[in-house]
Amino acid sequence: MPVAHVDPTTAAALLRPAWTRAVITAIFALFTVFTTDETMTLARIGLAAFFILAATAVWDYVKVESVPVAMRTSISLGAAGWIFSGIAAIFAASPAALAIIAGLGFVLMGVAEFVGAFRVRSQFVPARDHLILGVVGVLTGVGLFLGAGLDAHGILGISGMGVVVMAVLLLISAAGLTHESKKAG
Repeated sequence: MPVAHVDPTTAAALLRPAWTRAVITAIFALFTVFTTDETMTLARIGLAAFFILAATAVWDYVKVESVPVAMRTSISLGAAGWIFSGIAAIFAASPAALAIIAGLGFVLMGVAEFVGAFRVRSQFVPARDHLILGVVGVLTGVGLFLGAGLDAHGILGISGMGVVVMAVLLLISAAGLTHESKKAG
């Protein structure tokens, strides 16, 4: 199977939002791995910050003209779901509520990313990464639903497992876009 390459102009346009999302995701992944505090406040603020900041990076990504409309529409809805989940996470009264709110956020964005990418996977090479991100997001959300009885530290742990995988994929994707964008010059 031949290797598919991203058009250098498209890669250059996607660089900033791709790296922004990758770095935000990596920072949250590191936060979940190294945090030992089990307070609800820390979990609420951490999840809210991740959802809201990552959603802004996603919006910057889908504003790029070369992103197909079908993908743009779907992923924008997922980003809106992340914003609402981030706001709701701040007000979560219990670990179970936080797990359900975060689970909904991950599932909404996962489904939106998968559906949007699936529609355009043959015409837009970066969509292939979003297919995997969508599956990981849905699995993370389901894990949070199943772990709704855990404490705040457990919720961050489940979130962190999925986000670590997402961070690795996003960093590889952003590095690939960097490589492809250099072919334009």
